[in-house]
Amino acid sequence: MAVQQVTPVVCSNCQGQYNAPVNSIINGQDQAMKAAFLQGRINISQCPHCGTANRPDVPILYYDLEKELALVLAPGGLTLDKTTQEKMIGNLTNSLINSLPTEQRKFYLFNPQQFLTLENMVKAVLKADGITEEMLDKQAARTKLIQEFMQAPDEDTLKDLVKTHDEELDYEFFEILTAYMQTANMEGDQNRAQAFYALRAVLARWSTKGKEAVAEIDQKIGLVVLENQEELLERLSQATTDEEIEGLVAAGHGLLDYTFFQKLTDKIDRVSKEGDAASATALRELRSKVLEIKAHHEEQSRIVLERAGNLLKEVLQSSRPDKVIDEKLDQIDEAFFFVLTANIEEARRQGHNETAQALEMIGNLTMAKLQGIDLSQMEAEAEPPAEQPQEKPQIHISRR
Repeated sequence: MAVQQVTPVVCSNCQGQYNAPVNSIINGQDQAMKAAFLQGRINISQCPHCGTANRPDVPILYYDLEKELALVLAPGGLTLDKTTQEKMIGNLTNSLINSLPTEQRKFYLFNPQQFLTLENMVKAVLKADGITEEMLDKQAARTKLIQEFMQAPDEDTLKDLVKTHDEELDYEFFEILTAYMQTANMEGDQNRAQAFYALRAVLARWSTKGKEAVAEIDQKIGLVVLENQEELLERLSQATTDEEIEGLVAAGHGLLDYTFFQKLTDKIDRVSKEGDAASATALRELRSKVLEIKAHHEEQSRIVLERAGNLLKEVLQSSRPDKVIDEKLDQIDEAFFFVLTANIEEARRQGHNETAQALEMIGNLTMAKLQGIDLSQMEAEAEPPAEQPQEKPQIHISRR
């Protein structure tokens, strides 16, 4: 069970108020929700006015029936008297108990262990998973080391740091660094993702165990990382199956420009002059296959983005965007949010902040609908003002 409700949030930066969904009851057997909780991403929302990330101080009940665990966060920042706070916690406990079958209503659920900070509550969950304080300290040390590497002012300093900490740059270290890179990428922060990737590549090259560790991690999680066109060309040339070629084309799509195909053509000419007819034929077939796959991906992307753009336009042009979202909820996907984000960024770039805020409200409303939240106030705020039709944003579809 994961209970969501809407609560007013006061931005810690601009002091503006907005509504945001929060999770008040977390099922520890829901791995996605548990991961968000452990990583500190639970109940994070972005202020529509200034973009600051905020997390409201609200009670959170965490339970795990398999581990017989019940924990409750009673944040010290709550400006409530003890009686009110206990009532709120009691309401959470009752909601959980009432949602469970009779045979699952165990005594420990009625008396959850209380915590004043999210950090200590996370530690308790990890301890129940068998993760000791010593393990946490080691992870914290690796995180601190990553920060130290990131802040190195120049290459010579970074090389000295790598030499000093070479023994610490083991599989677990690169596993954490890879997780940071993936998280930044999933959150859309390409600058941070690229910075972590560049650091990982340098550390793998300069450290004793790095290259082997990175190769093992990437193979384990199916991650394809390409540094440049030369590497992409080399790996495509060595690919033995169509599936491998398709995976490399997808991973290296941004590298497949005119320069790449010129390099491939130069390689074909070179092996032809050397009299290696078989290799030249294989490379020509590879070129045709890569062009075909690339064209197919671009056409599919164009169709998907065009469909998402039309849907967003329909939402924005409606006097009741909430109704359109309800009717087209099964069509809302990553492409819709990609187009929406592209339009928000374009509006910000042009200084149309009110348009950007209206688009962000559409995004919040859509997320609330997808999560099954009844958010009438949010829906009202998301409606474009009828008296200002000229403020309705133009839809732009970015190509990345």
